[in-house]
Amino acid sequence: MKIKHSICMALVCGFGLCAQDSIESTRDNGFFYTGGMELYNKNATTLAGSFPNNTYGYALGQLNVGYKHNGFEIVLGGAGAGLTHDSTKGLAFNHVGYWSGYRNDLVGSQANAHNIFVHNAYMHYEDENIDIKLGRFKQENDDWIDAYVEGMNAIVRAGGFHLKLFGTSGIAFAGGGWFMDYERLFSTYGILNAEVGYANEHVKFDTYVYYGDREYIAPGANLEIYAGDSDMLGSTTKLTALFPIHNKGINSLGRHYFANFGDRDSSGFSASLVARQDFDFLRHYNVSLAVYKNIGNANARMGQPGNPLGFYTLDNSVYSTGPALNAFLAPDAFSALFFSNVALGATKAGNFVFGLDGRYTTAPSAREHALKLHVDWEIDSHLTLGLIATYYISTPLEAGVWALNGESYEVGKALDRSYVISQINYNF
Repeated sequence: MKIKHSICMALVCGFGLCAQDSIESTRDNGFFYTGGMELYNKNATTLAGSFPNNTYGYALGQLNVGYKHNGFEIVLGGAGAGLTHDSTKGLAFNHVGYWSGYRNDLVGSQANAHNIFVHNAYMHYEDENIDIKLGRFKQENDDWIDAYVEGMNAIVRAGGFHLKLFGTSGIAFAGGGWFMDYERLFSTYGILNAEVGYANEHVKFDTYVYYGDREYIAPGANLEIYAGDSDMLGSTTKLTALFPIHNKGINSLGRHYFANFGDRDSSGFSASLVARQDFDFLRHYNVSLAVYKNIGNANARMGQPGNPLGFYTLDNSVYSTGPALNAFLAPDAFSALFFSNVALGATKAGNFVFGLDGRYTTAPSAREHALKLHVDWEIDSHLTLGLIATYYISTPLEAGVWALNGESYEVGKALDRSYVISQINYNF
């Protein structure tokens, strides 16, 4: 769908290993292998002040081996990463190696960080009407889940209709600044999802319900409308809504973000509402506007490993609650966003994509604004270079939400979270 292409363009360098995560259906029968390496470096433009931004880098590699016969394939793959430098002197395990136990019953630290794990271990069958995957794999086609998962994704198609059943017991990240082993930090007791939808070349509609065992039930729907032609002028309108009903207050869950709720409770009505309008024109250009509104604590367990806008939500300081989760997903947050991309297409030097994105977020916990310049240079089918330069100011509005290691800060004081990310990806 066109909206997926636009989101991918807006997420240049977002997850560096995604190109090799899904095994192509056009692959020849027989044994095969894929792999890649990511060199990632984040440099804060300021280290001064309370709760400073952090600078770190890592090298990440992966290798997958598999066998394919017609529509069936089986894949086994592992990933490993190690820090190259770390300005926090011990807190970068939050990005690389974070592990709080498979059942989320440990305190993550450098002492128990995991620097290698099996990220692909699945069986996959696909034909014209059926697509089923079992094991550990990358889930990329959901608005609310964009991560490595451990479970099942099954789709049955008939004409333009489809029925999908999805479930995961744990979630992991690998690439784009993160290396986090499978655990239940985002899904303490597991997540189940059932979806029914219809799509043609002009409309895509899905209605679904997520179930977080012992935590919530969350019905929702997504509508995408396509008009025009991107060769001249194409339009994509996306409307998404999720309505989590929590079984109990977030404070009783034991592990949660934006912890300083006071008397606020996540039980009762909550919602996440999304609207995005894309314009694609002359084949190479995209401009998008979007708004995202949380009512109550809608993202207590949903939307953290993914969101319908595809916007990167984990770029706050590692010294902050989350860690590094920005206020985009905070209770009662409202965000306005702007995306722009220019894809130059094939040149003698390779393919170039660049753009400028903006965000303004206001919530009871914080006020944030950011401007991001991103450049992606695909030298060939194997090698890609990326650069992201972000001007980012975060102003905490509640005491205690951002507290870590006994540090203190001034409520209402603007904190500079600006950074520059450089990234090299090689895949084979």
